[in-house]
Amino acid sequence: MLRHILEAVSVFALVALPWTASAQSIRISYGGTSGYNVPIWVTQEAGLFKKYGLNAELIMISGAAQSMQAMLANETQVANTSGSAPIHAKLQGADTVIIATSYDLIPYGFVVHGDIRTPADLKGKRVAIARFGGITELAVKLAVEKFGLNPKDVTIIQAGPDAQRIPAVATGAVAASVLAPPGLFAATAQGLRVLADLGNLGAKYPTSSFFIMRPYLVQNRPVLKKFMMALIEGLQVYVSNKEFSMRVMQQYTKLKDPQIASETQEYYGKKTLVVPLNDPEAIRNATPEDKAAGRKPEEFYDNSIIQELVNEGFVESLKKKTR
Repeated sequence: MLRHILEAVSVFALVALPWTASAQSIRISYGGTSGYNVPIWVTQEAGLFKKYGLNAELIMISGAAQSMQAMLANETQVANTSGSAPIHAKLQGADTVIIATSYDLIPYGFVVHGDIRTPADLKGKRVAIARFGGITELAVKLAVEKFGLNPKDVTIIQAGPDAQRIPAVATGAVAASVLAPPGLFAATAQGLRVLADLGNLGAKYPTSSFFIMRPYLVQNRPVLKKFMMALIEGLQVYVSNKEFSMRVMQQYTKLKDPQIASETQEYYGKKTLVVPLNDPEAIRNATPEDKAAGRKPEEFYDNSIIQELVNEGFVESLKKKTR
């Protein structure tokens, strides 16, 4: 009996060994707990990286600068951030490239304290953002412009993640902030008012992008192709399996309110790109005007891996499975 058991274990080991030996490690950073990060969490929790032969580790790194530093130090190989981070880095001489964008709109609500009734009430007040140089700063500037105010009419301060900015607005420590779901819905559930929803503007922007260093693309293209296969299938799961996506969201964000999780899933799910090709217009909008002269959007992104998967029929085969 023992001999048969040992033989069975040996056979299993021989079958499992090639996969184990070929599994490649990849470290992926993401920028926070906003809802546009959910697809990468879903991809991990659905076991899709493992399915395609990758041993993936997800790491939260708050702030574009810190994410860039980790990438340059080779502590991470892929980063899920707003597209502004790799674009700014590229303009400063870093050899970054965006290989996918899963959400290319600006999903932020301009949330205000009860004392703020009109945009004019913001004059001379403080507005909180997560960090300078990121998408929250851009969102505030767009909102101020939409309100017909001068950027100098408000003072923008750096105040950290949603969990710190929401109470800052609620207590009046700051007059306003910009929040993306689920933080946006958590804030409104606490009675805070949305002065404007930037998502309704329809402005293109690479809010949730995946970037790498170009040398890594050259040297590890097969690894990145596996990464992209897992991500694209993860995006399909994200938009088609709401219950699973909500559970994953609540797991990573510690969000206890299922209604907020549901609203967040609906908000992003209907506009998430299941084939995450980069849009030149979105890339152009994320490029600073003072540095955009003579630069083409194509300098900052590479759609070749996704296009290869489309041409090979991989994307269509996934669509057939979910029908």
